[in-house]
Amino acid sequence: MIAAALISLVSTIPSWLATIVLAALPVTEAQLAIPVAILSWKLSPFVAYGLAMLGNALPIFPLFFGFTTLRSLAERHASWSVRWLDRLLARAHRKFGADFEKYGVIGLVAFMAIPFPGTGVWTATLAAVALQLPWRQAISAIFCGMFLVGAIVLGMTMTGKILL
Repeated sequence: MIAAALISLVSTIPSWLATIVLAALPVTEAQLAIPVAILSWKLSPFVAYGLAMLGNALPIFPLFFGFTTLRSLAERHASWSVRWLDRLLARAHRKFGADFEKYGVIGLVAFMAIPFPGTGVWTATLAAVALQLPWRQAISAIFCGMFLVGAIVLGMTMTGKILL
């Protein structure tokens, strides 16, 4: 329902820009941006993939580096919100901590490579912050997972388009 509303909202702007915007949003990400760009907006598969990867990459650095700053600001100016941010981090740590200890950075890449809702860049970046991963290691894993899931979604979209 939310995704359909977002798609209709961004359909009023050029399709290349709409693809970037859809891929950057936490609800849709590349998992929805690629199929919509190819099947609804008739973009070529490679253009759709490239635009979706660009859009999906946009929030990575601000999220990774901004979350700690946001928490510090919240601690000083809105202490009530710190509990919410800490719960969010604790939840991410519980969800990914054991897998990370078992599989390391490959676990983060594998988590992202599964094209399910809630397994995208936003969640992986939050998990990297919660696990206090070094930024180079985290960003590399997130980008690998992002390109991999994009390729999987592109393959699934093209297969579905051919079969249907």
